[in-house]
Amino acid sequence: RFKAVVSTQSTGNEYSSLIHAFYKCQCPTPVHLTVDTQLKEQKMKINTHITSQIGVKNGTEGCIFTPVSHSIVGSEADQVSLKFFQGLRGTKKTPNLNDQEQIISSCDDMISQINIVMGHVKKVLSGEAPNDKELGRQLMEVVQSIPNLDGDTITNMLNSHMQDLLAVEYLTYLTRQQLAISARINQIL
Repeated sequence: RFKAVVSTQSTGNEYSSLIHAFYKCQCPTPVHLTVDTQLKEQKMKINTHITSQIGVKNGTEGCIFTPVSHSIVGSEADQVSLKFFQGLRGTKKTPNLNDQEQIISSCDDMISQINIVMGHVKKVLSGEAPNDKELGRQLMEVVQSIPNLDGDTITNMLNSHMQDLLAVEYLTYLTRQQLAISARINQIL
C-alpha cells in the first residue's frame, strides 16, 4: 500500500538541486547520494546530503546541500562477491574458480578470523587486554549459533549436494538431446 521512491540516477551534477527539489515534494527528507564513478581518488567515493533552506524572510529562498553521515551495509553474500571482485583488481583475466576452490578460500578466511578471535581471547584471559562484557556476549552468541555437526554429517551433506548437481547436469543433457531429436523430426516432416 505504501509506495516510496527508492532512487533515481543522473550522470551529471548540473541538475542535482532541481532533482532534489522535485523529490522533496514526494517525501519530507530525501537523501541526495553522490557517487564518484570516475574514481579520482582510486576508490569510489560516496557522499550523502540533505537540503537545508536558506534565504531572507519574504525574499529570495534557496537551499544548500548539507552533508550527513552514512554507512554501507551489505548482506554476507554481497560481501563475499565484493571481496571476490576486489581480488580481481589489476588482473586482466577472470579466474575460473570451481566450487572447491571457493570453499577452500572461504575456509582459509574463516580460519584466519578464528585465529584473530582466539588471540584476543587469550590476551583477555592472561590479563593483557581489558575484559569487554558486550564482546563476550557477542562471541557466545556466535559460538551457540554454530550447529553441532560431526564429520560424517558434513560429508553426507556435501555428497548429497554433489549428487543433486550431477542429476541436474544429466537432466540438462537429456533435455538438449530431446530438443535435438525433436528438431530433426520437424525437419523431416
